[in-house]
Order: sequence, then structure tokens, then C-alpha cells
Amino acid sequence: MNDQLAFILPEDLDRGRLKAIYEELYPVYDEILQSLNQQVKSILESHGASFTVRHRVKRFETYFDKLIKLSRHEQGSDAAAITDILGLRIVCPFLEDLDVVENLIKSNFNVVELERKGSRHSVGEFGYDAVHFLIRIDPIYRKQELPFTADVCEVQVRTTLQDAWAEVEHELIYKSDITLPNASIRRKLASLNATLTLSDLIFQEIRDYQKEIRERDRKRRQSLEVPSAAHLAIDPDLQFLPEKNLEPVVASDLDSIMGEANLEKALMAALSAHSGGQLDKAIEIYTSILRLKIKDSVRSLVYNHRGMAFFGLSDYLRAIRDFSKSLSYDPENVRCYNNRALTFRVLKRYDRSLEDYDRSVAINPSQIDGFWGRAQTLYEMKLYTQALADCEKILSIHSDFAPAQSLIKRLNKLIF
Repeated sequence: MNDQLAFILPEDLDRGRLKAIYEELYPVYDEILQSLNQQVKSILESHGASFTVRHRVKRFETYFDKLIKLSRHEQGSDAAAITDILGLRIVCPFLEDLDVVENLIKSNFNVVELERKGSRHSVGEFGYDAVHFLIRIDPIYRKQELPFTADVCEVQVRTTLQDAWAEVEHELIYKSDITLPNASIRRKLASLNATLTLSDLIFQEIRDYQKEIRERDRKRRQSLEVPSAAHLAIDPDLQFLPEKNLEPVVASDLDSIMGEANLEKALMAALSAHSGGQLDKAIEIYTSILRLKIKDSVRSLVYNHRGMAFFGLSDYLRAIRDFSKSLSYDPENVRCYNNRALTFRVLKRYDRSLEDYDRSVAINPSQIDGFWGRAQTLYEMKLYTQALADCEKILSIHSDFAPAQSLIKRLNKLIF
């Protein structure tokens, strides 16, 4: 492989010659990927992560089709190297896992390029980032090279839901030679994307909640165990009591905090309906949960989710009401400020939108969602200089955040 950019000439597109080179190199490619796959799995397992790792060598037909597309560049332009002949994909259950994998890849491989594949649509504020790396591999020594390739392997890191969306989108859009026929279908695809994105966020919030429960349970057990140990130290005879007489203390945080043993099932049912696009049903379940005696932090979470369901139904006033209720129970809920700010922007209540984004970034100045939402609001208000400042702040936190880079280009044209 080589990294040089060059012109693709007609004689470069000799299908028979290229296929012969590809077939000669395929066993070498496969061996490299097998080794990388095992190396990545070992690194993940050594850090307690057992995520799904898949690999593939790009099919010759796909490589050749891409080469033909590259050959259609305007005269005088260079053909970019094809960087995904070798591909690894790491699929994780939760959004938090993406950061874990990203850090492990960066610390164990020579990363030559990183790109976050985020949503470019206006619903992107509820969106996610799938991460693509190019990692350097040792040059392959052989008689021939496969033209216009590079000594890299593409590593994709996604959640399970991101992976599902990407697979379907690849078949319907990327590989298709048929343009989507009408705006209605495009809106449905955007809605499906937003629903999967929302599901990822909800799964992560449930995960965070479970961690909080486990940590409280651990501290409670620890507080119970310490007196017991002290007592055993005073009376050694107690150490010889039969195990059957030692009743373990099990803390039922779910019941004590929520007040209802079936709350967890209700939350999962609401999540299932919400992620499945049954927003009316989800709202009904959320409403039932809110009638229970539950902890303030959980009530805030449920109001926030019901607000997002109302937002999905374009019932923006009810959405704002629920986001406000959520914040009354948890005034530090950054996600809820961002959600309410987005809703205000949709209603063109820009001053209120800015107020909420201001609160969001004041609470957590290291998260880009508040700055990105505020930049979009400022852009709609034609306050281009301030929008540019927010985009630059975003890039100081995440230098490769593509939507901010794109908006900066538009803003520079408008300002200068």
C-alpha cells in the first residue's frame, strides 16, 4: 500500500489486473486483520471490557467501484487514498463505552486520523458521535501493491444502536444509486435516527442510575459490615457460628427509594415504547410513574423523558412544561436545560433559548452540547460573531467536531 495522492488514469482501471493483485494480497490482508483483531480484544479484556469486535477485508467489487468514483474527480485534482481496505469495528452497549475504547485505541496504536461521524441534521442535538480511527500498520512487503491504498486500518467504534442504524443506512443510502424519492421518506429516516439516538441517551441514563444505586448499596453494606467485624473482634466465639445462621443483609434500594417494587419494569416499558416510536404510549407510562412516590432525581429524569416524547410529537408547550418540572426537581440537569433551550429555539423564542444554554454551559463548561446549541441559536438570530466564538470554544474542547467546523466556514463567509 502507499499513502501518496496521484491521478487515476484510464490504464489504472484494468479490472483484471487489479483483481489479480487483490487476490494475491487477500491472504496477507486477512492475516493482518486476524492479528489486529486479537490484539484489540486482548487490550479490551485486560481493561475489563468484553465488547464485540469484528473485522473484514473490503470486497474487490466495492474497492473497484470506489476507485471508479475517485477517477471521476475534476481534471487536475488528486485521488485520495482508499483507507478502508482493512476494517475493524468495535460495538459497545453504552455511550460511555465509546470514550473508554477511544482512549485505549489512542494509547495503544499509532492513530493518524480521527473523525467523529455525528448527525448533521437539526435534530442532531439529541444525536450521537460514532468514532472512526485510521491506525498505522507496518508496511506490507510484496511484489505488487494494490493501487491507491494506504498502510492503515480503519477502526470504527459504535454503540449497538449506532451500528444498527449505520448498517441499514449503508444499504438504503450509501450503496444505493437511487435518490430518496421525497421529503416524507427523508423525514421518516431522520425521525428513526432521532429515535435511536434518544434510545442511546436513555439507556445511558438508566446505566448511570444503576451505578448510583449500586454505589449506595455498596456503602450501605459497608456500613453494616464494619460494626459486625468489630463485634467479632470482641467475641471470637461468634466466628464459629454455622454459616446457615448468618443471614446476609440485602438492601432493596429500588423499593426504598421508589416506593413501588414494579417501578423498574415500568421504566423499561416506557423506554421500550419511547424507543419504538410509540410516543403516546410512552407518555401514558411516564405519567403513571409520576403518580408514584419516587425520589426527586428520578422524578426529574422521568419529566425530562416525557418532555422529549412531547417534543417528538411536536407538542412543544407541553415539552417545555415538563422540562421546567424536571429542572424544579434537579436544577443541575444540564441535559434538560439543553432540551428546553432547543424547544424554545424551535418556537423562535430565542431569548429564552439563550438563557437556558447559558445556564447549561455555566453548570458544565466542559460539555459541547450547550455551546453547540447556543451557537445554532445565535446563528438563527444572525449574531454571527457570537456564534463563531461558541464554535471556537467547541473546537477547543473537541478539535474534530465536524458540525462546528462546517458552521465556522459559513460564518467566516458571512462575517468577512
